Amino acid sequence: MQSPTKRWIGVSMFTLLYPLGAYIVRYIPNPMVPGAFVALNMIFPVLAGHFYGPFSGALAGCLGTALSALLSGSQFGAFSVFPHTLMGFTAGWAGQFRSEFSTASTILIGHLLNILFYIRMGLLVISADQVGVSLLGLLSEIMIDIVAIVLLIFLFKRWLYSEERW
Repeated sequence: MQSPTKRWIGVSMFTLLYPLGAYIVRYIPNPMVPGAFVALNMIFPVLAGHFYGPFSGALAGCLGTALSALLSGSQFGAFSVFPHTLMGFTAGWAGQFRSEFSTASTILIGHLLNILFYIRMGLLVISADQVGVSLLGLLSEIMIDIVAIVLLIFLFKRWLYSEERW
């Protein structure tokens, strides 16, 4: 059993790792999509949800993404707050079953909603001849994220997983 203080520290850590990760991932290009990068920072709300519960994942997704958007001034970050909040919540729900892969696959929600929001708000325009490359780039990014999430869950579940979830 974990103390509430330890849970708050864990959720705060994942929340603050999001904007730090956003700064770092700018230097990790997506090999399939020119000008894009692999958004590994999106794994932190998923990890917070898996280890601490749905509201913890939602909190890390919402506050981490909002803080990142405020620090960077990115419109993409601002439109990502809701998708990442929902992704963190869903990861927390899936985490109660202790299935690492089902938790990791919730990253798909964040990526798909991000793309939908970016297209809808006019931030992303994909021409007909770039659809295949863009989908392949998105798929490769999702697979990288899933592998990273599963590995981190296996590495840290002994110390971070909380039976009392919120």
